[in-house]
Amino acid sequence: MAEQSTLGGMLLSKDAVADVIESLRGADFYIPKHELIFDAILSLYSHGEPTDVIAVTDELIKTGNLSRAGGADYLHSLTSIVPTAANAGFYAGIVSERALLRKLVDAGTRIVQMGYDGQGDATDLVNSAQAEIYAVTGTEAAEDYVPLTVAVDAAVEEMEAASGRDGSMTGVPTGFRELDELTNGLHGGQMIVVAARPAMGKALALDTPLATPTGWTTMGEVQVGDYLYGADGHPTSVVAVTDVMLDRPCYEVEFSDGTTIVADAQHQWVTETRASRRGIGGTVTVTTEQILETLTVGVEGRANHSIPNAAPLRAADAELPIPPYVLGAWLGDGHGASARLTSETDEIPALIAATGVRTQARGGMLYSLQLAERQLLVKNCDVCGVEFVARHPNVNTCGRTCGPKNKGAHPERLSCPDCGHAYSGEALRCDACHRDHGSFAALLRKVGVLGDKHIPVRYLRASEAQRRELLAGLMDTDGTVVKGVGSCQFSVTSKRLADSVYELIVSLGYKCGRTTGRVRGRTEASSVAYILNFSTVDDVFHLERKRLAHAQERPSSTLRIGRRYVKAVRPIPSVPVRCVQVDNDDHLYLAGESMIPTHNSTLALDFARAASIGHNQPSIFFSLEMGKAEIAMRLLSAEGAVPLQNLRKGTLDQRDWTTVASTRGRINDAPLYIDDSPNMTLVEIRAKCRRLKQRVGLRMVVIDYLQLMTSGKKVESRQQEVSEFSRALKLLAKELQVPVIALSQLNRGSEQRQDKKPAISDLRESGSIEQDADMVILLHRDSVYDKDVRPGEADLIVAKHRNGPTATIQVAFQGHFSRFADMASDFQGGGDFH
Repeated sequence: MAEQSTLGGMLLSKDAVADVIESLRGADFYIPKHELIFDAILSLYSHGEPTDVIAVTDELIKTGNLSRAGGADYLHSLTSIVPTAANAGFYAGIVSERALLRKLVDAGTRIVQMGYDGQGDATDLVNSAQAEIYAVTGTEAAEDYVPLTVAVDAAVEEMEAASGRDGSMTGVPTGFRELDELTNGLHGGQMIVVAARPAMGKALALDTPLATPTGWTTMGEVQVGDYLYGADGHPTSVVAVTDVMLDRPCYEVEFSDGTTIVADAQHQWVTETRASRRGIGGTVTVTTEQILETLTVGVEGRANHSIPNAAPLRAADAELPIPPYVLGAWLGDGHGASARLTSETDEIPALIAATGVRTQARGGMLYSLQLAERQLLVKNCDVCGVEFVARHPNVNTCGRTCGPKNKGAHPERLSCPDCGHAYSGEALRCDACHRDHGSFAALLRKVGVLGDKHIPVRYLRASEAQRRELLAGLMDTDGTVVKGVGSCQFSVTSKRLADSVYELIVSLGYKCGRTTGRVRGRTEASSVAYILNFSTVDDVFHLERKRLAHAQERPSSTLRIGRRYVKAVRPIPSVPVRCVQVDNDDHLYLAGESMIPTHNSTLALDFARAASIGHNQPSIFFSLEMGKAEIAMRLLSAEGAVPLQNLRKGTLDQRDWTTVASTRGRINDAPLYIDDSPNMTLVEIRAKCRRLKQRVGLRMVVIDYLQLMTSGKKVESRQQEVSEFSRALKLLAKELQVPVIALSQLNRGSEQRQDKKPAISDLRESGSIEQDADMVILLHRDSVYDKDVRPGEADLIVAKHRNGPTATIQVAFQGHFSRFADMASDFQGGGDFH
């Protein structure tokens, strides 16, 4: 009835036609003949002809569809069922709503069928299902194919619209005048790739040790998917690694505990300055070069920068063959080739016994270590019923005369409870298992320390509680408290043991110093003592006299002992360097043997600011690298022309705070959306873009950056995965009719050329990025390689432009404001690519 009323109103009045065509299409009609009538009315209306019954009848006769449309009598009946044409728009809304519900049912049916068929990857099926739902309500929905005449009409309309603008821009503005003139803005359906060398620096030497949950790796060996430790002590996954970078200015950074780390000039560190330690501001992110420039303060030349200690490494309780305290005590005062230790007090043997390991005094301060005694197994004899002590769970008779009597019915074959093999004798296990783990000496041999004292990796990566027990055993035996200072000292003549104890100490979040001293030893090797010093407010002793001495002498707070000070920054010859990005909020990971928190690589912000803040066009910025707070800080810096370092440090004067407040008020309501979800998958990105397109009319999508995306499924190679991303992003741009900007990394090809300028062939990991992109813009700064060449300038190299010419556009790089800008104006356009 609603369909008939809508058509009746359209046949009565051309004004009703205008109301209806805004919300209705021919495909929305359920009855086929109504669609034919609607199309005929629409054809007449578009040519300015009358749309009454006579004209529509004539139009249907010309197209040969009059009989299929119900004939002339049916057309006259349509006008008779509506009293007035004024309500045609309302009736059209009912028709549109019913059509939408039918589409929803059809989409649901197709999704159900996809689920039952199960053809293809599950992730792809989810994406297809989301596309089906979006197609139901998507405002840009269209037929799969159109005749050439329709396409030509659309092209002519676009040309006429452009000519009416007198050459003004039709696409989404980038914020750069010359780039906008070249491209006429960024257009819907385009995929634009903006590429640069990863991080343009910010790297550590390849031999830098990196702590992992299973031991150690190096900067040269670490790969995407590996796990490192964050500054909070929790494992964090590596989501990106740079290529090896050559010819970087490099420095050796020395800390107050003697640690040295080799980093390039642009590597970032999160430090506390002397001002922040006094409560003025907080931590700051500075480069190696900036630390060198502000290394000391005051006439006395006091250390300015310090790095807080990392939190203790976090791990689950490990299954350890030997209780940690017992192993620590044996490593400290045990005999290297036997299950014995020397103790001048019976308190340590008592602490060992509390863990379940037996100690037996052998005289002369010597104790042997033995496994806990097995409990007596009391049974009743199967033959005579007498109570007896069985030597093995399989023994059921008291022996002597009862044993032989029971042999036929119940053969008493002994089987090892550990391996299941048959054996004989009084032991609880077979000989092989007894040698492997049937004695304390066997357990020492099993963990690899008998004859080679050190802390095994499984103990160094055990839980914090287990590591503290291990440290207590070491300190109770070979540790002391330095009088008048309160620090804890551990001294041993085995370098391997000293190195592993050092690792244990720093894994608990302590700063540890290392020195050596001469002692009387039988050999030259045993005449060198390796001394470890650390300070803590925690209890690290179980031995009562040492615990009390430490409690009296130790510091009252961690104000000074909870950080390492940067003692020196020395230029060194350039070495190959590399950096990683980790998946955590603060972008910190632990580097060096002393596990110093250091900042990972960061890339870019982009054109979204010009579109959303400058021109109020909705855009979304997917940051797979920076957190939302860091992005917002860069936006405030770029828009308010307040130095980014001042924002990070909190060293703002009253004028700066006024600027920040006014900038915030100006940009607060800009339609720029930020999503910093880690490990973003392509399916999630597409779903979020579709929802935002429906809600706010999305005009641009930016992804930072392409190589950090994950597909959420297994693929044959990373190159194949990136190729899938590239094609899918191009399809997303066409589906939503918005420009999609994907930031990408370049490989090292440009660094091997004389002029260092990147080329389109340098796009990293996949040639399909070049093929799918409508535009490729390469970022280049000469000053990265030679600070005296074109300082403060950058090139935007438009290396591919499918709809226009290529060019190289010079822009100003204002690093202190975290932005690029036009050379000839103060317009705050572009993005932060440094």
